[in-house]
Amino acid sequence: MLWKGNMADEAWGRGKGIRIAHIDSGINEGHSHIGCVAGGVAFHVSEEGQLFLSDAYQDELGHGTAVAGVLYEQVPEADIWAVKIFHSTLSTHIEILCAAIEWCIDARMHIINLSLGVSRDVPELRSVCEEADRKGVIIVSACDETRQLYWPAYYPTVYGAKAGEHCNGQVFYFHTEEPAGFRALGFPRRLEGPLQKFNLQGSSFAAAHITGFLAKIIEKYKVYTARDVREVIRTSVLEVEQRTMNNV
Repeated sequence: MLWKGNMADEAWGRGKGIRIAHIDSGINEGHSHIGCVAGGVAFHVSEEGQLFLSDAYQDELGHGTAVAGVLYEQVPEADIWAVKIFHSTLSTHIEILCAAIEWCIDARMHIINLSLGVSRDVPELRSVCEEADRKGVIIVSACDETRQLYWPAYYPTVYGAKAGEHCNGQVFYFHTEEPAGFRALGFPRRLEGPLQKFNLQGSSFAAAHITGFLAKIIEKYKVYTARDVREVIRTSVLEVEQRTMNNV
């Protein structure tokens, strides 16, 4: 069954008081699409193979900043934290991703935005996502089926998001029969002028839109666990959409 969510009503709010961890390549606060960053951390691996942290969460690649722009557009009053795991490339060790999620759980984030994916089901990743769910932390993850980046979006404890047609900045869809059933706009905030054609797009941005929508739901309904948010979505937010998913 296909369901539709519409967040166009101003009563949905602006994310005030909601703590969002954005795990990516960092955030550049000087960008025009970025508001105040609540804080941040960067994960590194030493030459000896030891994991260590720093506060150098500035973005060297642009992906994290572009995705964060969607979060600031959707929920400008949310407390958005930069959790940097990508440095010179958009790849990292699975142990670092798991450690970053653990950090977010310990920091009592409401939502973790993962505009990324993994090509295999890793027991350690599945376990930390289950831990987040048990402790009431919501994880939203991009699902790129073209590149076979299914996880953690396919886990039942994670909200999986894909880019979908006929979506915009207020409308999303949910297919109850798919493991990563959420569809949202797969574009970032617009850039002015000819640079727009060089802008990034895809499921990374769909995940950020879903993260923003969930933050609005938490703010409006005052529900702060993953289980309660799921129940509100099921009973109060979604409405049946008669069109088939092929038309979405």
